[in-house]
Amino acid sequence: MLQRGAGKSTPHACLENNTTWDLIDDIEKLREHLKIPEWQVFGGSWGSTLALAYSESHPDKVTGLVLRGIFLLRKKELDWFYQGGAAAIYPDAWEPFRDLIPEKERESFVTAYHRRLNSEDLEIQYAAARAWTKWEMMTAHLLPNDENIKRGDDDYFSLAFARIENHYFVNKGFFPSDSFLLDNVDKIRHINTTIVQGRYDVCCPMMSAWDLHKAFPEADFKVVPNAGHSANEPGIAAELVAANEKLKSLAKKNKP
Repeated sequence: MLQRGAGKSTPHACLENNTTWDLIDDIEKLREHLKIPEWQVFGGSWGSTLALAYSESHPDKVTGLVLRGIFLLRKKELDWFYQGGAAAIYPDAWEPFRDLIPEKERESFVTAYHRRLNSEDLEIQYAAARAWTKWEMMTAHLLPNDENIKRGDDDYFSLAFARIENHYFVNKGFFPSDSFLLDNVDKIRHINTTIVQGRYDVCCPMMSAWDLHKAFPEADFKVVPNAGHSANEPGIAAELVAANEKLKSLAKKNKP
């Protein structure tokens, strides 16, 4: 499922009525439309944020959770990736992202990019979108993935990717507090959950998965020792398949 303003959604890259709570309503409307009484929820990266937010909002509708590349949308996570933390590992990828922004605006790259991604000049929007998207694509795999990196050259894709992602970051996920998702874990403790995390995930570093694991010890916690961020990495893909098979077996066992 792609969120509002992305994929084939129109208007393209639109930020109006595009909040976490709108997306949660969309997911719930889809469940009701399909007449599904309850379902398993799966999400990776930003999808893990949304999966947690949805499950905490509708805990009685979720039978199982599979979460990958945990992102809790806290300030320290955004600072890590957009204020120079990850740059220590990927300085070659970081510098083009950094150099688009004048030094006087570098106290907040998220804010500086927000200005450009919402400029009245479409070419300024595209230039910022390409730089934003390439930075993330170049850091998303343990080993470089040229096909993924080339997605940053696609202006249509990059504009939605960067503009919408940045919109959520500027607005702190539309959450009332920095630790909102962790603070509400008690609502989902009864749900069978698996957390899958690449040890060398640079985009969503393991500190977030670890914090979720400590707050939610009932969940299975799987650390893939030779993986980064992408769900397509073999070790992560294997753990995700295993987690889904486990939930499928539990569903069959509990079926009346």
